[in-house]
Amino acid sequence: MLSFIEYASDKRILELLIKERVKIALKGKMQNISSVNVVSKSGEGASLLIAEEMFLLMPPRRTWLRPSSRERVSKEGSGAKPLKQVLMRSVALTIKKHRKTPDKYPYLERLDNFIKQIQEDIKGRAPLTFSSIRIIGKKKKKDAEGVIINRPICVFESLREKLLISLASKYLSEVFDPFLHEEVLSYRPPRTYHNSKTPVLTDRDHAIENLQGYRKKYSCGGLYVTECDIQKYFDTINHDVIRRRFKALADEVKKQHPDFEYTHVERILDAYLNSYSFYKSVAPHNVQSMQGKNPSKYECPKDELFISRGCYSEAEFEASKDKIGIPQGGALSGLISNVVLSAIDRESILAEPDPHRFFCRYGDDIMLMHPSKEKCEILIQRYCEVLTKDKLLYHDFVSVADEAFRHNDGCKTRPALWDQKSRSPFLWGRGEAESVDWIGFLGYEIRYTGEVRMRRSSLNEKFKSIKRKYRSGAKTKIARGQFVENGKKNFDTEIAHRLNQFVGDGLVKAKSLTRNKYAMTQALKLDKYTSRWIYRLLYKIAKRNGRPVSEVDEWWSKAKKLGCINYRKTLPE
Repeated sequence: MLSFIEYASDKRILELLIKERVKIALKGKMQNISSVNVVSKSGEGASLLIAEEMFLLMPPRRTWLRPSSRERVSKEGSGAKPLKQVLMRSVALTIKKHRKTPDKYPYLERLDNFIKQIQEDIKGRAPLTFSSIRIIGKKKKKDAEGVIINRPICVFESLREKLLISLASKYLSEVFDPFLHEEVLSYRPPRTYHNSKTPVLTDRDHAIENLQGYRKKYSCGGLYVTECDIQKYFDTINHDVIRRRFKALADEVKKQHPDFEYTHVERILDAYLNSYSFYKSVAPHNVQSMQGKNPSKYECPKDELFISRGCYSEAEFEASKDKIGIPQGGALSGLISNVVLSAIDRESILAEPDPHRFFCRYGDDIMLMHPSKEKCEILIQRYCEVLTKDKLLYHDFVSVADEAFRHNDGCKTRPALWDQKSRSPFLWGRGEAESVDWIGFLGYEIRYTGEVRMRRSSLNEKFKSIKRKYRSGAKTKIARGQFVENGKKNFDTEIAHRLNQFVGDGLVKAKSLTRNKYAMTQALKLDKYTSRWIYRLLYKIAKRNGRPVSEVDEWWSKAKKLGCINYRKTLPE
C-alpha cells in the first residue's frame, strides 16, 4: 500500500492543478489567462484568489496545444470526449512541451516550487491550520413567514489548502472504500459494483434498481418499509465523533495492511475540522442576513433538542459548540459522512446477517425493508439509538396510521406523508388503512407493482428549471440581439439550435423512470409547460428581428420536429 507521502507525487499534484485550472476556464472565471483581470461570478465555486494563483502556475491560455484528433475521441468510438477531458489533455501537453525549454517559461519554476511546498506540508509534523473558508448562502426554500432558508456552502479560497484537502480525500477514499458496506452508494470512487465489468460510480439509479430487484423477490407477500433522515447532518456532526470513527477505521485498515501510515493524512483532517464549526462560522451570519428587504437565515436544530434527546448535557453542549459541523462543499465532507454513518450502520442495522433485509443508504438518507414489521421496528430502533450515542439527531417518526395521513379510496397517494422526513414501518402494498401503494426515495416514487415516476418535489424543480432557462438564458440572449439574421447560417436553423440548448436532454438522465401512465402524465405536463415558454421565446425573437408573427408557427413546427417539445419521447424505454 502506498503511503500518503508516496501518493502525493509530482504527477498526481500536477493533475489536480490542471483539473482546477480547467474548472476555472469552463466556468468563465478569467477573460484571458494571460491577464490578471479576473471576472468573478458571485456564488460559484472557484474564487478570485485561486484564479490569480492559477495564472502564476499554469501556461498562458494562448499557448495551449490542441490534442490530436485521436485524443479527442472516446475509446469506445462513440463520439467526442467531454470538453473537460480535452482541455485537461491540452494543458498537460503544453506543460510537457514547455519543459523542453524551461528558460522561456518562468511559470514552470513557480509550478515546481508550489508542488514541493505541498509535499513539504504533507511530510511535516507540526499542526496545520486552514483559515480561508468563505460561506455562500444557497437558497433552499422559504418558510411560512417568507424568510429564505439558505444552505451554507463552504469554499476554501487558498489553492494550497484546497490541494491538500483534495489529496487527503482521494487517498483516504481509496484506502477506506473496501471497508464500507456495498450498498452505501454516495461519495464513493469508481468500483466494481454487483459484478460490473468495469468500475462504475454508483448513483441514485443503482439504488432504485436494487430496490426494484428486492421488490420482485417478495411480490407475492407484503413488505414493510421504514425511512430515517438525520436533521442537518453536516451542520450537527461532532468533531470528536469524527476523529474517533476515523481512528477506528484506520486501525482496521492497519490490521490488513501493517504498512499503512495514518499520521500524515490525519494532520490534514484535523486542520479541516478545526477550520470550521457551524456555530462559529455560520450562525453569526444570521444576525446580518435577517435584516433588509429579503431576510434569510441558516437553520440548525434548537439547542434544547440536543439536550432533551440525550446527545449532550447542557454543559457538554456549550463546551462543544466549536466542535459541531463540517463544511458543506468541502472535499473531505462526503468521506466523513460515509465513514461515520457506515460505522453506525455496522453497529445497528448490519450488526447481524439477514438474507431477507433490504438496506440502502445514499448520503444520510436510508431505506430499510423487511417482510417482518417487528424486525423492521427493531432494526430502526437500534439505528436511532446509535445515532443518539454519536450525538446526531434524527427527524421525528410519523405513522401511516395517523389521522393526518389517512385516505379512503384505496389507491391514492398521501401527499402529506411525503412531506415528512422519517416514517415508522408501514406496509407497502395496495392502499388500505395502514398501507401505502407508493414510496418515495431519491427523487423517485415507486409503486408496489413496479411503476416509477418522478417525485412531486423533483417535478416541481423541473418546472422551475424550464422557467429559469427562459428568464436567465434565452430572454437575455434576445435582449442582447443574439437571435439575428446571419449571412453564414440559416436563420431558422440557428433558432432551432438555440431551442435545443434551451430544452436540454429532457428526461434521458432519469434512468429509473419507466414508460407507464403516471410518468407519461408527468411528461405531458412538462411538454405543455415547456411549450408555453418556447412559444413566448419565438414570439419575442420575431418581434426583436422585425419578422412577421406568422413565421412563429413555422418555427414552432420545426421545434416539434427537432424534439424540443417532447418529454414523452425522452422517457427511458
